[in-house]
Amino acid sequence: SKRLPRKNVRMLCGRPLIAWTIIEAQRAARLDRVVVTTDDDEIAGIAMRHWCELIWRPANMATDLASIYHCILHACAQAGPAYDVLTLLHPTSPLRLAEDIDAVTALCADQVLAPAAVSVEVGKDEPNGAVYSGRVTWLRDGGCFDDPSLLRYSMPAERSIDINTPADFEAAAALLWERIAPADAMFG
Repeated sequence: SKRLPRKNVRMLCGRPLIAWTIIEAQRAARLDRVVVTTDDDEIAGIAMRHWCELIWRPANMATDLASIYHCILHACAQAGPAYDVLTLLHPTSPLRLAEDIDAVTALCADQVLAPAAVSVEVGKDEPNGAVYSGRVTWLRDGGCFDDPSLLRYSMPAERSIDINTPADFEAAAALLWERIAPADAMFG
């Protein structure tokens, strides 16, 4: 990220940003595997410390011009056994919960005619960047998560922050502290 360099490894409320995504993905009941794809040694180290599977991304898929869809298809090819549904979780949405991941994945997996589903902020119709889920065959055939006809799952605004700027990072930190402070007080 040019606006927020190395944001995926920046510390956010005591954890690297990407760790928030890994932890919620691991809590999600509908995900069989949690895989991180990267070309970065530091991100790989964080993934491994959180007991996450790792797929090394080729250098040509780690540029500003690389398509996320090429990365997804590469990960599917490298992951081994075929899966029907893939769920994409960008690390820049640390406020999403396992329940959001499960809900979007269920929308896609349980609907015979639905090739994909995305999360949106309540009251908005554009993806909020938190959860994307699509049938692998649909993705291989050129499916795109920007398609306005995909199923939508509404998430509250306080879980819909997508970190792109320092201001986004600070807003996410404030909301995360509100979430974790009561738990810390219980053990105080």
